[in-house]
Amino acid sequence: MAEVQRLRRVRPYYWGAIYISDVDCETDFDIDFHNGEGPVLATASHVAVLVVHAGTVDEAEADVALDVRVTSQRVDGLPYEVAFEVPSGRLNIGDADHSDEVALHPGPWLLQFDVDDTAEARHVGLVISPL
Repeated sequence: MAEVQRLRRVRPYYWGAIYISDVDCETDFDIDFHNGEGPVLATASHVAVLVVHAGTVDEAEADVALDVRVTSQRVDGLPYEVAFEVPSGRLNIGDADHSDEVALHPGPWLLQFDVDDTAEARHVGLVISPL
């Protein structure tokens, strides 16, 4: 990874979550949203961040801002983090309607999150750094 990468998306998430996985992930989505935990849920193959469900609010209030930054080292002070393996070196971030691909080197990465609301986030910050 030569430089800092940034990605910003502002759009509705009609599934109520932002999903993260390796692009070559062969495992079906395996996170249970009904367990009452959150806002960041993770398994070995998927990560999800609970956000405002676009189907439950007015269209004008449905947008979620996602700010992604890939850096060379961890950032102190972010409340949620997940160690995550990215064997392909390509990470999908999005939902069933649209996702973006972030290029990384293959291996373990630290995903650190900050959300503005633990139940229905409208802003999600994600910092990705190598482990």
